Amino acid sequence: MHCDTGIQADGRGSKVAVLDTIHGGATIARKMVESGLQAEAFEVYHHTPNLEGFDLVVAPVHLAPDNPAIASAKKGKKKIITHHQAVGELLRERVDSSLEVFEVTGTHSKTSTALLLALMLSRQKKVLSHTTRGLEVWQDGKARLIEKGLSITPGNVIHATQVAQAQGVQALICEISLGGTGLADHGILTSLSGDYLIAHATKWASTAKLQMLSLAKKGAKLLANSDAGLSPDVSFARGGRIYASPNRLIFAKEEWHLDLGEDLDFLGYETAIAGACAAADAAGIERSEIVSALFGFDGFSGRMKIKRQDGQITFDSSNSGLKVKDVARALDAATGRDLVVVVGEDSETVCEGMDIPALANLLRLRKSEIAALIIVGERLVPLAEELGAATAKNLQDGLEKAQRCSPERLLSCVKCFR
Repeated sequence: MHCDTGIQADGRGSKVAVLDTIHGGATIARKMVESGLQAEAFEVYHHTPNLEGFDLVVAPVHLAPDNPAIASAKKGKKKIITHHQAVGELLRERVDSSLEVFEVTGTHSKTSTALLLALMLSRQKKVLSHTTRGLEVWQDGKARLIEKGLSITPGNVIHATQVAQAQGVQALICEISLGGTGLADHGILTSLSGDYLIAHATKWASTAKLQMLSLAKKGAKLLANSDAGLSPDVSFARGGRIYASPNRLIFAKEEWHLDLGEDLDFLGYETAIAGACAAADAAGIERSEIVSALFGFDGFSGRMKIKRQDGQITFDSSNSGLKVKDVARALDAATGRDLVVVVGEDSETVCEGMDIPALANLLRLRKSEIAALIIVGERLVPLAEELGAATAKNLQDGLEKAQRCSPERLLSCVKCFR
């Protein structure tokens, strides 16, 4: 458990500097001011603020230690906490205790886990999900988008809780990058596999994601993928207490038959199914209801969703979490005659881009399997001639160019927010 910094109590004489307006700092500072605190937000990538008069500094966990602002705060021996901790402390006494809160973090499968959990819970409750797809209200297994364009930085949990209150929901599910805020009744750690470096390669992402544990409030339940090597309240996925196969769902020693959609990319959803089922079970949803919610499930748009229409098969795997290994898996799934591929990154909508050298190598190796290639994003343009590819400025442009080829099979693999 973490130690409270007192920002939600009588720290009103203190001055708080919130770093990084690009990743939610302004939202956090604004909430602090509304709560009666003296707070100011600073952009720290192109300017170096003077932090001399501030007592507390709130910084994103991904900020590099050599950033002048954070280096100055450390030199001045300022107390420093993360955005995650600040959000949790600000909201802990301000969110209705009747609202059941779920937070989802991990190295992969966050969005799919959150959406599947919303699908399950909504059979009994009105639910708000906050993911890279946007803010969606769920009822009876159906989602209604009410706002899009929000990132999953911890600062946006503030807005999500406000919308949850306005919409009168009973459950809030928040996908959060790099850890939890401590607000959750149920914290879900989807995975720590495929770990990567953050903060100018000075720390591992898994270290940040473990804020799910360090900031957890008293009584919160932790559900974690067995690959994390932790001792959670509930473990899930292969080797865990709750796991799935293409036709079975196992709760400890109790087995249920699963009837998933014929076109579901099960391997791509295995973690999400297990994690969502574990969370729904922990929240008291009947297991028969959980299984029923999964009947015919064939995936979410942008997450290896297969569409069959007018003689064309489209494999849609364009999403914000796309990695080169996902492109490779998608190529395996879509392989066949007359395959047109749209691949790359939508630089206008994604902060952390693709591993371009690795993607280039993959496309060189698999070039013979592709009838026509359209690459998206400025960083891939220099490869167009070598790969015999057309270029596109974004996902939509790429898909429009692909349709001009009238392909039998179309694969969409662009890293983008949708």
